[in-house]
This record gives sequence, C-alpha cells and structure tokens, in this order.
Amino acid sequence: MSHFHRHLVDKPRPRYSMNKKSRVRAGHTRAQLFASVIEGKRYTTVQVAELLDVSRSTAYERIKRGPYPLTWANLMKSRLR
Repeated sequence: MSHFHRHLVDKPRPRYSMNKKSRVRAGHTRAQLFASVIEGKRYTTVQVAELLDVSRSTAYERIKRGPYPLTWANLMKSRLR
C-alpha cells in the first residue's frame, strides 16, 4: 500500500490524549483565570449571567463597564445613571 493511501486504513488518532474529566477540569481552571471579583468573591461570566438571569454577552458587557469595585446592585441595573 502506498504512503498516500495509508491514512484511509489507519484509525484516526484522538485529538487530545487526556480524558474528558481532565479537559473539563482544565476548562474550569481556564475560566477562573478570567473571573471577576464581585463584592470580594470571584465569579466567572457564566456564573454572573446565571445569577442575574441575563445572557453571557450582557453579563460580560455589564462587568466590563464597571464601575469598579463591582457590586451586585450595579450589575443588576441595565443602565447606570
């Protein structure tokens, strides 16, 4: 069999060598790198979105706009005045 056709016979290699549990843990660890501190506790954007019952993009925008330090009262407001 030629080198060109060898890929048709070989089993595909797994994309990652670690198992699913390790990948999930790695994802959670990465998310914590971008966590925001709200009233002294760290929250990911997804956690903030769930607690405020808004979309992730809305939560991200509210976190980004401030004012800092972040408070739940300010994050709950759709607009700051």
